[in-house]
Amino acid sequence: MDEIKNNEVALDETPLEIEEIKPEDKIPFKEKLAYGAGALMDGGGVALMSCVLLRYMTGSLGISVAVAGAIMMVSKIWDAITDPLMGNISDNTRSKWGRRKPYMFFGGIILFAAFVLIFMPVNRFISNPSGKAAYMVIMYILYNTASTITQVPYCSMASDISRSFRERNNANTVKLVFSAVAAGLAYLFPLLAIESLEKGKINDITFWLIMFLVFGGLFGGGLMITGAFVKERVTVPVDTPKQKFDVKQYILPLQNKSFRWHLTMYASAFMCMDIISALAVYYATDVWAGVELFGMKFSSLFVVAPLMVTAVIAFPVVRIMMDKKSKQFAFRMGLPAYIIGGVLLAVMNPSWTPPILVPIAAAIMGFGFGGAQMMPWIIFPDTVDVAELKLGYKPAGAYSGTMTLVRKVAGALGVATVSWVLEGAGYLPAIVNEITGEAVNQVQSEGVLLAIRLSMGISIAILISIALLASFMYKVDNNKLMRIRRLVDLEKEVGLEGMSAEDKKEKFELTDLLVGYTHKERTEAERTLLGVKASVDADVFE
Repeated sequence: MDEIKNNEVALDETPLEIEEIKPEDKIPFKEKLAYGAGALMDGGGVALMSCVLLRYMTGSLGISVAVAGAIMMVSKIWDAITDPLMGNISDNTRSKWGRRKPYMFFGGIILFAAFVLIFMPVNRFISNPSGKAAYMVIMYILYNTASTITQVPYCSMASDISRSFRERNNANTVKLVFSAVAAGLAYLFPLLAIESLEKGKINDITFWLIMFLVFGGLFGGGLMITGAFVKERVTVPVDTPKQKFDVKQYILPLQNKSFRWHLTMYASAFMCMDIISALAVYYATDVWAGVELFGMKFSSLFVVAPLMVTAVIAFPVVRIMMDKKSKQFAFRMGLPAYIIGGVLLAVMNPSWTPPILVPIAAAIMGFGFGGAQMMPWIIFPDTVDVAELKLGYKPAGAYSGTMTLVRKVAGALGVATVSWVLEGAGYLPAIVNEITGEAVNQVQSEGVLLAIRLSMGISIAILISIALLASFMYKVDNNKLMRIRRLVDLEKEVGLEGMSAEDKKEKFELTDLLVGYTHKERTEAERTLLGVKASVDADVFE
């Protein structure tokens, strides 16, 4: 079996081929724009909650950081149930509108309502911190349910929008532009709004109106546009048997080795950004309190704005490198800059550091953030194609459910970790006037300020290093994708029995390399694909 063990070399030596796009797989540009509109929630939803919600609860509602972090984690227990379930529901939907689109359209309306409720000015009608915490638990669970209803089907559509991986790449590039713009808006303007609220420049009613009219309308409306105008080109016949939901919905995607490395790249990079965004307000208003830059009081604007600007500048370079090299290379090429910039933010102390160095360090981080933000969802349809090679069908819903769940859990865990570190360091929440509802921030100790800085530097160094390593372990490329599509189409046309010995061998090798087999699956695959006699002796097949 040495031939099989060395299959990776053989599979990678094939000259690069150009995919021929069939007319039915082409996506009009207007439709790509409509598809991108749904990414406003995809890119901005978690970003907004990561950067604002913790600070809103501690700085405006007077909830302790430990309780606020626990609120964010409790909702993820609910997500652990609903996200894979929604993936199964989406995969099993059979309607004239499609499998994914109805949930995006009607879910967008529910999402808008959730924004109305979660940022309600509760200081005006609830004075007890425990009551505020209970309200936020319920509303955050409602928000995450609306997010699940819309995001799992939307993420599944990355695979369903076309069978051509070139057309998917182009559509998902448009999606990532929308996502990046949404992330920039969601990281920047809510932070400015929460700082304005804390400084008394706006009241809680104005803050509420901004959050649900601007961001609820933007995110919910974008999803409704996608649900109304995007076509699902990868469909299933109405009479296709439905997949029953069971615990395998949790396990099945994780049995795919390519998906495991893909998830590691995704979760590590985005968890890092969630931690940075959660710390941005604390870093600006506590660590750099009283400092001025460009004639303005220091704010999170000086961290988030340069990071997002350089990330957008990096996007065209990332896209070019994706085509010239690989998606993995495009993902990792800027990650060293990400680490360097993050460490600089952590070590700089206002007592000796010129404040202009903060936006410079953030801009350095942005070059790495661009690729880390752009690539994981462009890679996602490729991973689903890899799964189809082994399973015989596209488990897009199950995979997107897992991706969405991991994204939410990673974000919540990152923000909760920040809250627990700050609580341990002795962070003092705002004092809320029970009569007026106004919140006043307290001066933090040197230990708390050091904890904020170290949390930022250590988290970036560790998480981005993990993402960098995972990118080297992900082995899917365009050549392999073309071979997978040929083999999948061939098996659907002639059946496994009608495939040649060479095609069966190639199917075994690709599946072994990119997905992996359990011992039982390997024994069966070797018997059916390679004609190797089955044996009860496990060592025969090692």
